[in-house]
Amino acid sequence: MIKRLLVWLIEMVSEILLLGILLTVLLGHDPGSFLKDLSIYSSGTALLFFSTGYFLTTLVVRGVLKRQALWIYPAIATGLFLIHFEIMNVSLGGAFAPPDRLRILVAGACIVLACTFAGTWFLRKTATAAHPLRSA
Repeated sequence: MIKRLLVWLIEMVSEILLLGILLTVLLGHDPGSFLKDLSIYSSGTALLFFSTGYFLTTLVVRGVLKRQALWIYPAIATGLFLIHFEIMNVSLGGAFAPPDRLRILVAGACIVLACTFAGTWFLRKTATAAHPLRSA
């Protein structure tokens, strides 16, 4: 259980950092202070993940889904990201212009899918290594 929690935490940190990079590049930054702008966008992403419930819902789903097909949790987490992004966008009164919103949705979904797929693959790989007679 602790390993699943640690993998989830690494997934969340990765998603926040990668989405922070995405927002920094898409929405603009001061060339002299890229890291400062990245930290602002990443902090905002973490706050929105918390305030919309994305952290909680992905944590519950990661904890509940055990030994399922490799793609199930990544697909559910990606769907949750899309839902929570829309909740955040609506609650902020349509903060993103339609072209930016579409880019963030598509790239964000790809980021979440990649991070959660890597986490799920790692969990399955280590479970198989720990129990070689048990099938994945």
